[in-house]
Amino acid sequence: MTLGKINLITPPDKLYNSNISYLLVKPSTKVKVQFQNMLTDLKEDVNVYVYDDNENDIDWLLGVAQIVDFVIIDIDNCDQLTKLFVALLLTQSNTHYITTDEITPYKLISRNRIFNFDWIQEVLNSTDDDDKNEDHDE
Repeated sequence: MTLGKINLITPPDKLYNSNISYLLVKPSTKVKVQFQNMLTDLKEDVNVYVYDDNENDIDWLLGVAQIVDFVIIDIDNCDQLTKLFVALLLTQSNTHYITTDEITPYKLISRNRIFNFDWIQEVLNSTDDDDKNEDHDE
């Protein structure tokens, strides 16, 4: 069994390939650990873009959000500048968000609130199944 390669990409870089890609926006340590644990048994190569604590390149953030398969925003960990763009990112169907804020009505913009990464594992498993079916069809 061969494990997949994880490409970690930060501003200002971008990687153009056909790997499944994730963008983590201001992930807390807890989110990073959960995401890392989810990737431990991955058999496919993936790109993981990280817009972390000290980043303020909004142009890069918005551009990468357009090319990745999944955007995951840790809203509670966002700085004031990044929070100005959260609503824009939440309008995209590929964006999922984590928050403990029950007051701000993010759910009016997006129904993609998540509490853990179990759903990503389901997506990856279905991708593996699709690959197996394609191999079997040939």
